[in-house]
Amino acid sequence: MDLSDSEKRDLIKLIESNKPLPDQYRFRIFEKSDEIELLWNGKSNEVTNVNLPFQIIEYVDEPRKNIKPELQGNLFDERGRKLKGANKLIWGNNSLVLSSLINGSLRNWIEEQGGLKLVYIDPPFNVGDDFEFDIEIGNQTLSKKRNALEQLAFSDTWGKGSDSFLSMIYERIKLIYNLLDANSSFFIHSDHRLSSCLKLICDEIFGEKNFRNEIIWHYRTYQGQVANYFPRKHDSILFYIKGKPKFSLLKDSNYKNNIDYQRWKNYIVNENEIRGDNYPKTDSRFSVFLNKFKKENPNTPIDKEVILYKLEGFTVDSVWDLKAVDPKSKDRLGYPTQKPEQLIERIIDSATSEEDLVADFFCGSGTTLAVAEKLNRKWIGCDLGKFAIHTSRKRLIQIQRDKEMNGEHFRPFEVLNLGKYQREFFFKDYLFKERKIKNEQSEEHYYDLILKAYKAKKETNFITMQGTKNNRAVAIGPFNLQVTRMFVEAVINECLQQKILAVDILGFEFEMGLFPNIRDVAAKQGVDLNCLYIPNDIFDKRAVKKHQIIFYNTAFIDAQIITKKDEFCVKLKGYVVFDSDTLFDEALSELDKGEKREILMKNSIIKVEKDKNGKIKKQVIKMIWNDWVDYWSVNFDFENKKEIIKDGDKDKWTGDFIFENEWQSFRTRDTEIEFETPFRKIVKGKKIAVKVVDIFGNDTMKILQL
Repeated sequence: MDLSDSEKRDLIKLIESNKPLPDQYRFRIFEKSDEIELLWNGKSNEVTNVNLPFQIIEYVDEPRKNIKPELQGNLFDERGRKLKGANKLIWGNNSLVLSSLINGSLRNWIEEQGGLKLVYIDPPFNVGDDFEFDIEIGNQTLSKKRNALEQLAFSDTWGKGSDSFLSMIYERIKLIYNLLDANSSFFIHSDHRLSSCLKLICDEIFGEKNFRNEIIWHYRTYQGQVANYFPRKHDSILFYIKGKPKFSLLKDSNYKNNIDYQRWKNYIVNENEIRGDNYPKTDSRFSVFLNKFKKENPNTPIDKEVILYKLEGFTVDSVWDLKAVDPKSKDRLGYPTQKPEQLIERIIDSATSEEDLVADFFCGSGTTLAVAEKLNRKWIGCDLGKFAIHTSRKRLIQIQRDKEMNGEHFRPFEVLNLGKYQREFFFKDYLFKERKIKNEQSEEHYYDLILKAYKAKKETNFITMQGTKNNRAVAIGPFNLQVTRMFVEAVINECLQQKILAVDILGFEFEMGLFPNIRDVAAKQGVDLNCLYIPNDIFDKRAVKKHQIIFYNTAFIDAQIITKKDEFCVKLKGYVVFDSDTLFDEALSELDKGEKREILMKNSIIKVEKDKNGKIKKQVIKMIWNDWVDYWSVNFDFENKKEIIKDGDKDKWTGDFIFENEWQSFRTRDTEIEFETPFRKIVKGKKIAVKVVDIFGNDTMKILQL
């Protein structure tokens, strides 16, 4: 330190009196090579450092429809074969996902793929974007909002304005840097609000010398009239490298959307010839091209078709003039921030080769993953939104189908989450470490937490139940296990002993095949049984305080096996969303004057409005069951694939099975859902799993016995 004795004494006095140090001393006290650094309120060098096991909830391998099911295992059949390995579509908080990829067993899988060569992210930089969009249900339209977990994450991201966003993205970029291969590329998408801040953050993490480009994406969309600034018609994409990655300088030969193409096309006098004096001498690029063409093709007539066919294009520079996704296009998936595939294609093409691994940890509607799949790259995608994961899944299955139809090879993918283990992490690390709660107190704290969020009153005179609400008992399932039939039967028995007529059972997960039979069992004994899912965001005390916790009702699938001779098919006959009257009453009680709300209950849309005088207006719109179904799929041999996780160095069976997505039908703009599978050979004794995903991304499963 280059400080005089008097300066040292002054600094000691300031420290002893707990006063801030003058900024002039910052770079004189602390030795640091980077003298330019972005500071903000809440900046921290700490990053998430956990290793949570991933849970495989689905394995998607689109079958080849042109091959009979019994021939699927034919090793010599090479028509559209699936490739080895499976890509990863992960639902969860990306800081936990990134940390677990860095520290967990999937790190070995990443290394086996040659390392992570490219990451592109498009974080939620739009402060005003509440991610609300419309969903069509029959001839009705509903507004789709992010679920409570996503809304809270978004409010955390922007709760303190730019400061909280920068804290979020700073940690994510540091984690991404640690996960990237030694020779790799990183692209981050932003707009005018934060691109300058992101540049300084990336300079700090990647090093200023590893900055390569600020790419300007110029899009042409309608801008209306503005008075105080030039119309904002571009985003920025920052390009950084780590080590010495592959890079290919691209040529732009797509002149259909290119200014030069249209301008040069006008220079062509007629269909048969081009005269050299018919284009401006100032257009040197066209002049060079035309002279080169004449020299290399002395015997070729210079007509319009030849010129348009032979245009070579020019090196792609840092300004990309590409159209945004048309709101009316069939490619539009409802996401306000959806990017065009051509944009992502340029990035992947320039920075990777076929079979390289790429990732997007804010994958949204799955554009990066879709382009990677089409370009024969391996991929990892992650998003906090369950609906985003569902949208991406449909999009990727459609690409599998297209490849199958064209006889191209394709790679299956897995849908994973951290949901089951995030709860264990909460109790193990948050309760015991952060809150200093002893093991014997954790169960009581857990019940108190759930009861408070559910707005129930705590009771101590029950054995299997913990509270009451609106004349209904409340039972809470274990935090680290499924709610089993045995647990539900014990609750029903206690209700009969205590002469309780109605009970709500809350659980994170329910034993598959439990519904609707268990409700019928309870009803025959005079007990009104209602089961609700506890959302993951139950552990966010801010969400509980703001009454943002929603307990989702379990749905009912009506599916049937139809047989003829030695074949069978599965038919989807109904889907019912169960909602209780108490949920409706609570929604009404929480309405503010002038507020409107749409509530789903018993296959109806109930539109509620409280006017300025506090009077409530209600409109009930009856729907048919298949309006709610967005997607359904079948696993014809459900208990065939066990879920195995790493427990230290050993493999451990979790007790669950992986849903193998062997057949599916889903809604698109161009197609309707099929509600019956093709017939296939009967194999006795198999369990068949039917999964339904509704228009909001919520999934339900039912087990059938063949």
